[in-house]
Amino acid sequence: MIKNDLVSLTDVLELMLDAVCIVDKQGHFLFVSAAFETIFGYPVADVIGRSMIDFVYHEDKDITLETVEVLLSGTAKPRFENRWVRKDGGIVHILWSVCWSEQHQVRIAVAHDITERKEMEKQLHYLVGHDPLTELPNRVLLLDRLRTSLFKAERDLASLAVLFIDIDGFKDVNDNFGHIIGDQLLTAIAQRLLLTVRKSDTVGRLGGDEFLVLIYGIKHHKNCQQLAEKIRLACSQPFVIAGHTLNISSSIGMAIYPDKRCNDQQLIQYADNAMYKAKKAGGNQVITA
Repeated sequence: MIKNDLVSLTDVLELMLDAVCIVDKQGHFLFVSAAFETIFGYPVADVIGRSMIDFVYHEDKDITLETVEVLLSGTAKPRFENRWVRKDGGIVHILWSVCWSEQHQVRIAVAHDITERKEMEKQLHYLVGHDPLTELPNRVLLLDRLRTSLFKAERDLASLAVLFIDIDGFKDVNDNFGHIIGDQLLTAIAQRLLLTVRKSDTVGRLGGDEFLVLIYGIKHHKNCQQLAEKIRLACSQPFVIAGHTLNISSSIGMAIYPDKRCNDQQLIQYADNAMYKAKKAGGNQVITA
């Protein structure tokens, strides 16, 4: 095959799904391949001569400029991620392979769109930490937030309360109306709990008909008691699910740090034990450990 029969480099670049960019030392585009428009939405003619940093998402501008400085010092960046703003205003996640050509005084970069992968990672991360039925934080995320709150409470000499909530009469609902109605009731309880607590509090589902509420920064114990009582009253109001009026109540155990100086698991256990005392006493009440 003679040289003239070879496919030109320009033809190859036009076929690439990744965008190839050439940027001068001042950060202005000298060349972008056709895939640039596919990824970012800008026609090639609209970007030549413009500054690369103008297209970077505002939260990523500083780290991008820092990476450029490293690159200009002669260190290649085979894998660098940042976010850019598309012409339509959408955010696109980019994995870059970049090198600096000292001979030509330009940066040569290849942009690979990883937005779909990032969205999948975000969804997986959400699923790991959330209950699929109620979309509340699950045990994994609850424990993580509790550990963080305990650390802050110890550092700031603050109070932290854990409310362990068990639904009285939930088994009867499942037995009489079936699991579909039972699941809808759990979802309704979750929403009612969220409406009852402060925005700064965490409501989560441990599993079954057990919920946990984390209350950080309450100055007086009576405030914790008042909030727990508010939750008890909210749960005791009738729920209308699929045309059925369901009456339940809740047994609530409360443990407060620093009254109980312990780790996260122990604080939950104190609240759990107090909840069982409330249940043994007939339910529909709050007991403090």
